[in-house]
Amino acid sequence: MSSSFMEAVAGDSMESAAQRVSVHIENMIDSADFFNRLTQNGSSPVSGLGDRFYTKGRLEFVLKRRIPLPDELTYQIRIGVAIRGYNSAHNLDFSEDLAYFDALESVVLKIALVRVKADVFASRITYGLIVGTVTDLSLYPVIMDTDTVTGKHDDKLYEFVYEKFTLTLRPSSSLFFNQAFGQLPGPPPREDPDPQAQFQNRRHNAGWFGGGRKCRIVNKSVTLLSTLIPFLGPGNEELEQIAVDRSRNILYCLGKNGTIQVFDLGADGAQCSRVCVVTAGQIASEAHLMTQYGHEESTFTNITTICALEAEQSNQLNLPLNGLVNFFIFQNLSLQEVRPQCLRVAHVRFSPGVVPASVYLDTPQGVSVAYSDQSTLQFVLLSQLLGVCVMATANRHLVWALSDLYHPHKNIHCESMSDLQVAGNVWAITPVSDKALRYQPPEPGMIARVLPHQFFRQSIETRPRLLICTNEGIHEFDYVTPREALREALFEGGADGRATVDVWQHFGATETLVLALTILTSDVPIDERIKEKAASLFFAFKDAPELVDVEQMYETDSTWSPGDSILELKYKMRSPLQASTPRFDNYSNIMASSPFCPSMRKPVASGGQGYQHSPSRKHDALYYYFSRLVSPIWNHPVCRVKNGVLVTSLSSQEMDWLSAELRKLSEVMDKYGLVPKADFTWENTSTGKMNLQASNLERQSIISLKKVIEFSAEVLSLWSSANSFDLKAISASMDPITLPALASRPFCHLVCDAQHFNGDLIRAMIRYFLGDEAGTKDLSERLRTLCPTLYSKDDACVTNAMEQLKLASQASSGEVRRNLIDRACELFRQSIEKVSLPIVCRTLTELWAFEQLADLCLLKAKRDDPKQLALMSYRHGRTAEDREVQTAEKRRAESYK
Repeated sequence: MSSSFMEAVAGDSMESAAQRVSVHIENMIDSADFFNRLTQNGSSPVSGLGDRFYTKGRLEFVLKRRIPLPDELTYQIRIGVAIRGYNSAHNLDFSEDLAYFDALESVVLKIALVRVKADVFASRITYGLIVGTVTDLSLYPVIMDTDTVTGKHDDKLYEFVYEKFTLTLRPSSSLFFNQAFGQLPGPPPREDPDPQAQFQNRRHNAGWFGGGRKCRIVNKSVTLLSTLIPFLGPGNEELEQIAVDRSRNILYCLGKNGTIQVFDLGADGAQCSRVCVVTAGQIASEAHLMTQYGHEESTFTNITTICALEAEQSNQLNLPLNGLVNFFIFQNLSLQEVRPQCLRVAHVRFSPGVVPASVYLDTPQGVSVAYSDQSTLQFVLLSQLLGVCVMATANRHLVWALSDLYHPHKNIHCESMSDLQVAGNVWAITPVSDKALRYQPPEPGMIARVLPHQFFRQSIETRPRLLICTNEGIHEFDYVTPREALREALFEGGADGRATVDVWQHFGATETLVLALTILTSDVPIDERIKEKAASLFFAFKDAPELVDVEQMYETDSTWSPGDSILELKYKMRSPLQASTPRFDNYSNIMASSPFCPSMRKPVASGGQGYQHSPSRKHDALYYYFSRLVSPIWNHPVCRVKNGVLVTSLSSQEMDWLSAELRKLSEVMDKYGLVPKADFTWENTSTGKMNLQASNLERQSIISLKKVIEFSAEVLSLWSSANSFDLKAISASMDPITLPALASRPFCHLVCDAQHFNGDLIRAMIRYFLGDEAGTKDLSERLRTLCPTLYSKDDACVTNAMEQLKLASQASSGEVRRNLIDRACELFRQSIEKVSLPIVCRTLTELWAFEQLADLCLLKAKRDDPKQLALMSYRHGRTAEDREVQTAEKRRAESYK
């Protein structure tokens, strides 16, 4: 990645285009750490005082529907539960998914699905449902049931048997849970399990453990009891909330008086030891000192709720507290080294309205409910995964949502606030969305990297919604994303309308074009009406590539599309606190010439002239869109070795979706003329020659990107096809030495400089189907359709010929054998360049087809030496050393072996 961004000698290579994509993905991740944005790269311990941190938001949430609660939940004090995954067991969405708990003695407050210890319960009991009430904790055994016919886990959900055993931890009157458990301690899942949990229907008198045995308290159940018992100290402070950081295996416990206890669950998740205890007074004292005594210390003592921010949001930041927000960090970063040692205040974020002159005049006075869900998207105060904080106010009839989705490029953490009107008292808040691709889990023993800002993940995470459950029903809010905002703007006034100009001014030219690409590649019927308007945006901004003197390139505060926005808003701080004032002199700015600087920041022109290529917005938008689509897999292996066979990192459904999206992007580039045409204009002036050179460089870069897009789609289709044809069985026949080498190659290498590995997979698939004419034909047709470059027409001919030779070796009649051999050799002659002579000759020798063997060898030698240089050298001799002649002789010798 140290080569020039637009080097003339490498501008048309796929490797250079792949490097630019990798640089953009790395830049997205490097700038996404929430702690850096919140603290302005560690320069400011306080934020939120002043209008620079909060802006007047547009309409971001729209109420879509309200679902009344079933009567059973409202009047009979029952709780509805649907198992949606491995570590989640809560959903009050649709009545047909409900299971009822009739044996509970009091109101159920919170639930959690946990993994139980194997040597305590019966072998078929692998999971347990913890149900927390006002009086006790109840454990309901759960069984993963397997279909005897298919061998797969059944995904049906039956009613629970109302038989449980109680975990008596302390006097029942002093235990109260105010917030969700999350996943209780245990090794964090490294991969998604196939099934959804199923609850077996059992009779009361049969008993879960046979013979009517009851299990009330089992001391050997270390996973459950030894983790829960330490929560009760110190003193007699009641337990208020539990929060778990699954990425680092750290557990937090909030007491009713504001005391926070930290428990280390160990790197493997199998331990539990208390590390430290921080009281509310210590928290308030540190926050008071950090704000330079500008606010009363009592301001920081009322802790409503806590939430553990996982490594996907920040590799530094760990624990926030709601209300006036305090942030805590640990010093170490890797999985073995992030074991907790202490807890301290790292940053204080003030809520809107603290400053009297705030842009928000009617702000929430206190927080009663705040929610986070780390398993999907984050809706927690100052969260970055979706950039939204959702919290209910003191009266619980009004919900405030703070969002930074519309501020992806700012170096500071800027948010807009929306008020959501709901009916009834708020019980719970949760987000839902559709994810087309999963980001790859970290390597064993490592913490996950920070995910890119949600704005950059709009292409792979769609339909974000917010569910708010109250005592009167479930409110579903649609989240108006920037893509939806541009779509509405184009419908309203077209490319030149005021609403479109507002979007353009807010996000800048490059990001607006990226949003336009999402519309051009959309399959939604309503988008067909505005695709021409979206395409016109690419030609509305009259910018062109150019070669610019490096000394004229100025640094800006923008990270991704520098200089795009025509707005340069200036904010004036109204806070007297020097600590809350942004200090921009500590920023590590990036050159404004290219989104891929500074790692590729080198002059393009020769002779030491010091000129650098500045691409157009269209060029950057195409690279941005592709980079964000493939970011979950680009720098990760497409497969891994498991039990001696290959297993893909993505499912076939995910690979098919991504391949289809890339093909649509390639079609859009052709349909709307986004690949520049060659410019043959003659220029006499030096400026004209430089502009022509810049245009040619950009054209080469976009052509290289298009090749990368097409090859990426073919590689994904190849591996998806291998999955559908049983990759495990196919890879079992491959050389075991090649499997680790194949699994160690990231996806970008398979696309660019390691395509021979794709050939190895294709040959293994062909060998797997040899002898099965129907299977070979199906495979050949599928590869020919989906992978025309990796598997060409000549490859299909060779595959068909090999199948004919296989049938000839099995034929009993001599006449039938000769016909099959002649047919195979005719196919070999049509694609002689693709024929592997050693394999074919070995097979023909076994069939005693020496005449056909000689014909193929002579034809191969003739094709490898079209100038007949080797024959001339043999007849007339060589007068001097000639490398071209030597190469021709070597090729003929290979054919004659």
